[in-house]
Amino acid sequence: MSSSPDTSTHPVDHDAVLRIVAGLHAGATRALSRREMVLVGSGDDCDVVLADTGVAAHHALLNIVDGRFHLRALDAPVELPERTLHPGDPVEIAKVQRIGLGQAAIAFGRADAPEWLALAPEFGHEPPPRPRAAFTSRLPMIAGIAVLALSGLAIFAAWMPASPPPVDVEQRLRELAREHRVSEVRITRDVEGNAVLAGTVDDSAARERLAAQVESEALPASVSLRSGEDLAVDVAEVMRSGGYPAQAEYLGDNNVRVTGHFGGDEQPVREFIRSRAMAETGVNMVEPVNLDAAIADAGEEAADAAQYQAHVVSIVRGDAPYVETADGERYSVGDAIPGWGELISIGAHAHVLRPDGALAKLRPSPAPSIEAEPPPADASADAAVPEAPAAARRGDLVQQPEIRSGLRANVLDADTL
Repeated sequence: MSSSPDTSTHPVDHDAVLRIVAGLHAGATRALSRREMVLVGSGDDCDVVLADTGVAAHHALLNIVDGRFHLRALDAPVELPERTLHPGDPVEIAKVQRIGLGQAAIAFGRADAPEWLALAPEFGHEPPPRPRAAFTSRLPMIAGIAVLALSGLAIFAAWMPASPPPVDVEQRLRELAREHRVSEVRITRDVEGNAVLAGTVDDSAARERLAAQVESEALPASVSLRSGEDLAVDVAEVMRSGGYPAQAEYLGDNNVRVTGHFGGDEQPVREFIRSRAMAETGVNMVEPVNLDAAIADAGEEAADAAQYQAHVVSIVRGDAPYVETADGERYSVGDAIPGWGELISIGAHAHVLRPDGALAKLRPSPAPSIEAEPPPADASADAAVPEAPAAARRGDLVQQPEIRSGLRANVLDADTL
C-alpha cells in the first residue's frame, strides 16, 4: 500500500480511516482527509496499491467530502454485502462494511464506528485451531468398509459413459467475447475464485445476450460488462464537470465522439480530454467535434460561394433540357446554378428562382475573352447589344447577350418578365 498523503495541504480527520480487512495487506490502515479522492487498485499510480489476485489496475475510486463517502467501481466490479457494483456505478457508503476487490477487501469509515467490531475485531490474528478428534483403534473395520466402497465405485464407473473433458472457462469466455464483439476484454476473479468477464459492448442488448449464453452453458463465471451507451454517458458527465457540455456518441472499441461548442481555441478542450479524470472513465480515445469551428468554416465557404457567379453560355432544349455554363457544367431543372438560384423551368426561356424569392429569366451569352479589355466603368447596365448572327440563333441554341455593370450578364430582372 502506498504511503499516506501530505497533510500540509489537506487537514486530516483522524476519526476517518481506511483499513484492509482481507488479503495480502490485511491489517494495514490509512488515515483519510476530510476532502480527498483515493484511487485503489494494483497500478503503481494508485493511492492504495493492492497486489492481490483479481485486483484491477484502477479498481475503485473513493471520494470523501466532509464525512460522506462515495465509491465508484472503475476497471472491475466491487462486491458489497448486498449487491455488486459494476464499472462506472457510483454508490454512497453510509456505514462501515466489507468492500471486496478481487481477493482483497477494504472498509472505511469513522474509527470509532461500532461496525468495526463485527467486521474485523482484530487484525493479523488467525482463529484458534480446532481440536483434533480422538483416534480410535477401529482400523480393521475401516479398511473393510473402504475396500467395499472402492469395489462398488469401480463397478459403477465401468457401466457409466466417459464424462466430457473439463471446459477451460477463461478460454470459453474469450471466445464468447470475440463472438459478441467485446472490447477491452479483462478476465478477473471474484471473492469466491470464479471467473468474471469484464469489458465494453456496443449496447445493453449485446450485454444481455452474452450473459444469457454464459448462463445457458452453466459456466462457473459471471459477466460484468459496460455498454457503449454507459461509457458515452460517463464521458459526457466528465466533460460537463470540466465546463464543456457536449453530446457523446459511442464509436466502438471504447472510442467516443463528443460534439459541442468549445470556442475558437481548441487547445484547452484537447488538454482536458487527456486529463486523469477522463482516463478514469476507461475510454480509449475521445474525438472532439467543435461546432464553433464548423460554423466559422461554413461562414467562410458561404462567403466564397457568394462571390462566385456562373456564366450561362447556352440553353439546350429537347428530351433532356439543360443549361450549360462557361466552365462546362450542365444544370437540369431543380439544380441550383451558382450565383443565380434554383433552375425551375426550361421552355421558351429558362427561369430561375433567386434566394430572395424573385423570379428571373436567364439569357445565355458567349464566354468573355481573356484578352478582351473591360468596358468603361460608367457603361449603362441596360446598354443595347447587337443581335447575334442568324447562324448562332438557329436551332435550340439561344444567344442573346446583355451587358450589365460593364460585364456580360445572363439574367433579366423580374420586373422585365
